[in-house]
Amino acid sequence: MNSPFYQKKVSVIIPTYNRAEFLHSAIVSTINQTFKDIEIIVADDKSTDNTHEVVRSFKDKRIKYLINASNMGPSATRNSAILASKGEYIAFLDDDDEWIPEKLQKQVELLDKSPPNICGVYSDRLIIDRLNNKIVSEGLQSNKVRGNLLSQLAMRNQINTCTVLLRRRCLDEVGLFDETISYMEDRDLWIRLSLNWDFEYINEPLTRTFVHKQGHLSARLKEQIEGREKLLAKYSDLFNQDRKNWSKLHLLQGAQYCQLKDMKKGRKNFVKGIKIYPFNFNAYFHFFSALLGTNAYLRLRKSFKIST
Repeated sequence: MNSPFYQKKVSVIIPTYNRAEFLHSAIVSTINQTFKDIEIIVADDKSTDNTHEVVRSFKDKRIKYLINASNMGPSATRNSAILASKGEYIAFLDDDDEWIPEKLQKQVELLDKSPPNICGVYSDRLIIDRLNNKIVSEGLQSNKVRGNLLSQLAMRNQINTCTVLLRRRCLDEVGLFDETISYMEDRDLWIRLSLNWDFEYINEPLTRTFVHKQGHLSARLKEQIEGREKLLAKYSDLFNQDRKNWSKLHLLQGAQYCQLKDMKKGRKNFVKGIKIYPFNFNAYFHFFSALLGTNAYLRLRKSFKIST
């Protein structure tokens, strides 16, 4: 039964921006949930397409439609929706993804019976190619764990935002998405939550995540670099606990700088990676290849199939 402070059991947060062609299916997947005690908040980041028409085509009274006064980015858009929500639990769905009908039912049942030290539950997902509707991946179950995820999150982000159901009170305590981080903002939130609580996990794909044509490569790389730099600075003590992985993160950072033709910052990160963990031999290859310039670096990396 709901707390008197909450008007709904689950608030579904759907941030959207210029994806009207996908948004309809995302909303339908929330309406078709077998668990019905929900509100659906579609937060529009000042779209310029026909998003408004798509949302207004639904007559379900559980849908609330918010429009930002200006384009603010995904973190601020999610936050505005959370602040307007009235649910005991918070769930997230991207505007181009979908849930299976039993997603919320299974997660609510598990979270309801979980002890107070559990802040939320996440699940596996299907990753599907939007062009041919074929399954690209069924997730990485071997890497999914329950309990305290702090050490795992220092290595990789195994939690996809669209698979999560969170207790609202935990969000209220740690704060919402960090709006200064444009990439890995979800990982930042999971880390903050894991400093105080544990997660439950359902080893079953409850979300369908679609991959499709991406935006401009250089813009995406810049966002990733900036987000990773902020995360590394914010949680330096945490990443320092696993120096091998910390080194890999600087290697990835350096490789992306080189892709943007900023070889100086690329080499600087390769050197950092080597100093942190001298046995990361890939870092030496990247560093010496970067001394030859952008084109040579990219050719050598492709020819020898050296990963980051």
